[in-house]
Amino acid sequence: MLNVALDTHLDTFHLAVDFQVEKGKTLVLLGESGAGKSTVLRLLAGLLYPEKGHISLDGVVYFDSEQRIAITPQQRPFGYVFQDYVLFPHLTVFENVAFGLRAQRVARHSVQQRVMEALEQVHMADLAQRRPAQLSGGQQQRVAIARALVLQPELLLLDEPLAALDVQTRREVRQELRRLLAETGITTVLVTHHYLEALLFGERILVLDHGRVIQQGDQYALREYPRSSYIAELVGVNFFRGHITRYEANSLCIVQLDDDKLSVEVVAALRERGQSNGTPSSGDEAFVVVDPRSITLYLAPPESSARNVFYGEIVHILPSRAAANGDSSVRVSIMLNDATPPLTAEITEASANRLDLQEGKMVYATFKATEASAYT
Repeated sequence: MLNVALDTHLDTFHLAVDFQVEKGKTLVLLGESGAGKSTVLRLLAGLLYPEKGHISLDGVVYFDSEQRIAITPQQRPFGYVFQDYVLFPHLTVFENVAFGLRAQRVARHSVQQRVMEALEQVHMADLAQRRPAQLSGGQQQRVAIARALVLQPELLLLDEPLAALDVQTRREVRQELRRLLAETGITTVLVTHHYLEALLFGERILVLDHGRVIQQGDQYALREYPRSSYIAELVGVNFFRGHITRYEANSLCIVQLDDDKLSVEVVAALRERGQSNGTPSSGDEAFVVVDPRSITLYLAPPESSARNVFYGEIVHILPSRAAANGDSSVRVSIMLNDATPPLTAEITEASANRLDLQEGKMVYATFKATEASAYT
């Protein structure tokens, strides 16, 4: 079990995180650039030391501010794969992978055996005598992983391991990396800003924003119960945050949005959660998500039965996807006010043309209360 509690300042940036990773499992740190993901890895590796905190793996303490324990990076059995791979250009693939073993003064015959085993794991044994400049991006990434695995680490740290690859190569290497992590059974912390990679690799996902954990859980929790506009955008749903003011029949609740300038309410169906203890009370914080496909647009005040009606300016119109029947759709983003994120509707291209939608145009956006899901 990896146990981590970190609290430190880097200039004006304050990082404070606390998490655990079960032995042999993969934790994904997900977040935008500047969220603190790579800083967490550097702190784990010992390249930085926190002001306060604790790092232990399987009962062995590698950092503890209260006990004044600070094990050096060289003494930590951790493998680190950097985003840009950091391969030595003048060394062969074999010598790049062997570098750490030679630094540890491992016997020559053991170096030969362990390096070739590591290269076999990443399917690079036949390219052992090539230099990095003779390799593709995907091959260089495999070498960087082999260099980490050859040291037989107890913890593997992967910093955006697929970020430098083109789309096609990323797909191929992604599957290989999943296989490697499953086969080796090494406890892993992987950093990414790609939601798909978080879903593919993370048995558990930790979402960071400005040095804070804003959400954590498994894939289902993030997909079904986003707790920030960042996650909602990745998932592809509209997101509102507010407080429950009252209830109506049929499990409908009224959520007053967090907006100091305007009094905006959303009527939504309260979604039950397995871990909830009873019905939330009035005044409790609540989140509301709405599928963009559930939103209908009008040029004039609608006469529909929809309980939620908004009025705003179109700020973006982007092609979305082609449906099974051949109809294309577009995503229309509508700015409601300065305090809430744009509301996004997904409608057919034919509907957009019929309404003559264009950026700068004012429209009404509606959705039924039963199409909005509220949760606490």
